[in-house]
Amino acid sequence: MILIAPDKFKGTYTSAAMCELMAAAVNRANPAARSILRPMSDGGEGFAEMWHAAGRSGTIVESSSLVGFASFDKELPLMRRSSYALGAAIRPDTPTLLTIGGTAVSDGGAGFLQGLGVRFFDDSGRLIDEPLTPDSLPLIASADTSALAAYRLTGIVDVKASLVGPGLSALDFARQKALPGEDLSRLPAALIHLQKILGGRSDFDGAGGGIGYALASVIGARCVNGAGLAVELIEPLLDSGCVSLVITGEGCVDRQTVEGGKLPDAVYRAASAREIPTLVVGGRIEAKDAYPLMCKLTELDICLKKLLSAQ
Repeated sequence: MILIAPDKFKGTYTSAAMCELMAAAVNRANPAARSILRPMSDGGEGFAEMWHAAGRSGTIVESSSLVGFASFDKELPLMRRSSYALGAAIRPDTPTLLTIGGTAVSDGGAGFLQGLGVRFFDDSGRLIDEPLTPDSLPLIASADTSALAAYRLTGIVDVKASLVGPGLSALDFARQKALPGEDLSRLPAALIHLQKILGGRSDFDGAGGGIGYALASVIGARCVNGAGLAVELIEPLLDSGCVSLVITGEGCVDRQTVEGGKLPDAVYRAASAREIPTLVVGGRIEAKDAYPLMCKLTELDICLKKLLSAQ
């Protein structure tokens, strides 16, 4: 049996659509092969669907649906986008799983905190009542975070990263979210200023353009790596002894995949621990030697014919 468990290929295929595409490629390579499809998510789009399909319960709010790319005008610069809508959608005193991934913001989660009721003031003591964006973060002189005590949140985070470094950080993802040619030179200083005002540091700060920082370091909420939770859902299959090959992947397999603990890496590690070969597929592959079996999506048919003829 072949377990097909990819993440979305961002901007082209949902994880469910990618499962179907991969299964069709398996069938072309070996019509006798049996595939089982498990669309996956590590905290971005599709996490709630995956979670509930596995019989898990709970209130889930997906950041990608509220502050993802579809939430903003296509011409709005990253420096003027706010995560406010995400905080405004969460109810106090309600245990909530908040997925952090697939966002189009990089405001350090300041807008999100405003939506939860945090009050930010400028150096004259004036309440900043417009939703905060990277452009306006330098205006902050102080903050009243007392409203946060009413929230019961758990973060499902799609990557481990710092807010501004060292190592992988929110800044590494910012260019992917920005308009072509947009000037992001003020962004590092803006995020550093926010961190000086609010304090705190965690392994999840860079997720969701800094929403992870607001959640883990400012609110003090428990955060867990979404890829690990996703893998827990397929572990019974991996332990069944029936899986002879795992196919996973995402749109771009790069250092963020490997260093950030993203879904393909977590699937590969879980399968490898059970000595199950794993094919990692990417629309683009930038980390060329990261895994023993890798191929571009355009080469999937050729790769599978070689792999399945050898089984």
